[in-house]
Order: sequence, then structure tokens, then C-alpha cells
Amino acid sequence: MNREIETLLDEIEQSLWTLTEDNLRLLCVRCGIGGVDDSEVKGKSRRALRRKLIQDYCEKEDLMESEDEGIFCLLQLKDEIKVISNSEDAANRLPTSPSQSAPTTHLDSEPSGETGAAAGRKEEVGGPQSSRKFTGMLPVLPLEVLEEMLLNVPPQQVVCVCRLVCREWKEVVDSDSLWRERCRREGYQTYVTKLPKDWRLFYFLCKKRRNLLKNPRADDKFKGWQIMENGGDKWKIESVEEVPLPDNTVQKYFATSYSTCRKSQLIDLEKEGYRPSFMDDFQPDIIISDWYAPRRECGAKYEICVELLNHKKQPIKKFSPATVIFQNWDDHKWNQMTHVFKNYGPGVRYIRFIHGGKDTLYWAGWYGIRVTNSSIEICPSVDR
Repeated sequence: MNREIETLLDEIEQSLWTLTEDNLRLLCVRCGIGGVDDSEVKGKSRRALRRKLIQDYCEKEDLMESEDEGIFCLLQLKDEIKVISNSEDAANRLPTSPSQSAPTTHLDSEPSGETGAAAGRKEEVGGPQSSRKFTGMLPVLPLEVLEEMLLNVPPQQVVCVCRLVCREWKEVVDSDSLWRERCRREGYQTYVTKLPKDWRLFYFLCKKRRNLLKNPRADDKFKGWQIMENGGDKWKIESVEEVPLPDNTVQKYFATSYSTCRKSQLIDLEKEGYRPSFMDDFQPDIIISDWYAPRRECGAKYEICVELLNHKKQPIKKFSPATVIFQNWDDHKWNQMTHVFKNYGPGVRYIRFIHGGKDTLYWAGWYGIRVTNSSIEICPSVDR
């Protein structure tokens, strides 16, 4: 197991011991492991609820296989625990582990009512050298120097290692300013319609942004796709030759025939690292893109349908534009279909992507619509 992930797991396990039975039950529900109508957590003891969280969440094999996925998921769980703890003002009652405690500046110093960098500087100025004892404390750094240093450390190390050094470092790592500046420096869009509740999660969401569709460019035949209709001479994979796409790295496409051809993919958001509570609370934009083109000598029809589904795989939101029809001898350049799902409400757990079409002249072969380079991306809400 990755050492950083193991450190986070240890922190989470300690935090679970501080939660009441009701709060543990609420945490299970918010994390999506409460079952239908909370049937999986009703009547369970604190011990059973802690065990369920550890087994169903923290010990997932796929969580341990990918460092980025593991860090992102564990950060979400940790924030859920923090939210629930703060709701009952439980923070003051949390036991502090030695690794998280800020070391005392000097063993023989008197309380001054000051903490952090200010207290450290006062101790260095006052009193003769012989009256101070070495405690292993790190030198006090100006805030701007500490922030600059953390901005140059890998983000996983910042969260899993630097955050545990002392209380002052923890406060800087948990601050919005550090992660907002990190977003700016790494080129992530920060002009958002709704300010993030947590800039750290915002940063990791940007960092893990990727295409959730598998094999979108036909590089691996039909792997990852479910063939729904295979009419005419069936689907076929062909190479891009006459008219290239704007992205010249796309070398293949899926071609349809003289009767309807449709294929689909179903994306499980939780398996992709997007927790139910995160999707409900933050509701990031879901961006859809698909490239399609007819053949010059034959007319064609293009169809697309994308649905956001709940845990029962029932539609919450749907994008299904009118069928695009091309006449024969029309311009056969590549076109892009795009859509952004915004403010779609809570409950989204799956995304179903369907596209396809056919030709309009019923010619034998593969003269129907061509599709490729499809994508579904999860990203923060930004002005467009």
C-alpha cells in the first residue's frame, strides 16, 4: 500500500472513533454505502458502523491501485468526517495524535496567550540563551516563505506529509489561499460561477480531469462499447484519410451502414473516483463532446443521447438533440457536438452515452455517419 494513502487511512480510522453512533450512520449515508432507504446502517452499533466504513470504503482494492484516485477519494471522506464533526462542535473534543500536535516552543517557557509564528519569534528574542532548552522544533518561517515552499512540493506530499509536521503547517495546508494559488500557477481555470467550498478539492478535481469514455477513437476495436443496434453491414472501424480531424492524433473512426447502428457506454461515477456526496454537494460540470461526419457522396443521419442517471439507473437529466441529417454531396467535414450539464441536482451516480446513425440512400457497405473522439469529462463549474 502507498505510504501516503496509509497515512491518510490511519488519520481517518482515528477520526472514526470520535464520532457518535448517529454521526457514523450519517457518514455511511453521505458516502453512499447506507443502502436503499438506509437499510445497511439501521440498528447497527458504533463498532459495526466503523467496521463497515473501513471495509466498504477504506479497503477498496481499486483505491489502493492508483495513487491519485486514492488520495482524492480519501480527502473527500476526511472532509465528510470534518463536516459531521463540526456540526456538533466536536472539534474541541477530538483526541490529538502525537504526529498532529504542535510541539511546545520551550519546556520552561510561560504561557503568553500567543501561538504559532508570533509566539516562536517572541521566545527567540527574550531570555538568555542558557535558559532555553532544545525541543527539536523546526525554525520559524515567515508565512510567505512557508507557502512558497509548499507550492513547490508535490500535492500528495503536501497533504499526506507536510500537513502532519505541526499545527502551523497544517493551518497553511488547509488554507484556501495555498490551493487557489496552486490552481493559478498550474493553469487551472479559477473564474468560477460558484466559489468552491474547498479549494483543495477543486484543485484535485482539475488535476484528475480526464475522458471517462473508454476507447473513444476506435484504437482498440470495439472494446469498452456495448453494441445496441448493428444494422445493415454492421459497424466497421476505418482509418481517417480524406478529411482529417482538428486533432490530427485521431487516426480511426467508427463507420455506420445503411440501417441504424448504435453503441453505448455506461459510466459508474463512484468507480471513477467521484463519491456520491461529492457529486451532490459540488455538482461539477459534466462536459459532453462527440465528433461526426458524413461521406460526401451519400446522405447520412447522426443521433446522440446522453443521460445522467440515479442509483437505480433512472434518468435525472437528458441531452437528446434532434437528429442531424446530411444530404448527399453535402460538405463532409467533421463536426463537433457539445453539451454541458450544469446544476443538475443531487442523485447523479451514472452517465449513459449513446450515439450512432446510418446512411439515407440504403447503399450496401459503410456510407453512413462516422463518429470518433467522443468524450465525457468532469470539471469544476466555470464561466463559458
